[in-house]
Amino acid sequence: MAKKNDKEAEKKKAPVERKEEAIDKIAVLAQVKKMNKKYGKVASVSIKQRDPFIPRAIEEKIREDIPKMKVITANDLAAKHDIRVSAIKKLLLVMEQEGKLKRLASSSRIKVFNPVL
Repeated sequence: MAKKNDKEAEKKKAPVERKEEAIDKIAVLAQVKKMNKKYGKVASVSIKQRDPFIPRAIEEKIREDIPKMKVITANDLAAKHDIRVSAIKKLLLVMEQEGKLKRLASSSRIKVFNPVL
């Protein structure tokens, strides 16, 4: 009789523990789904260190390439030559004052230029 009682007690204990574990897993999965809906998938971002000044050789190359381009933005040139966008913006404004560029459109975020032929 003692063996039967021990087995029955073990059976009663084991399913209870499993149910608690299952409930915890379900709660965790539900919380994860909520977080994914709220924040979405997180993309990894790699940060590059760029020179804050434009080297003379690259500046000359940019000045040669600009007349060949139809539309010029600071982001395009910065990605192409791996230079900071702020440095390219300053160069484009200087070239606009020199009369080599004409501003097509501008907003607080982006300025689009066209070369003067």
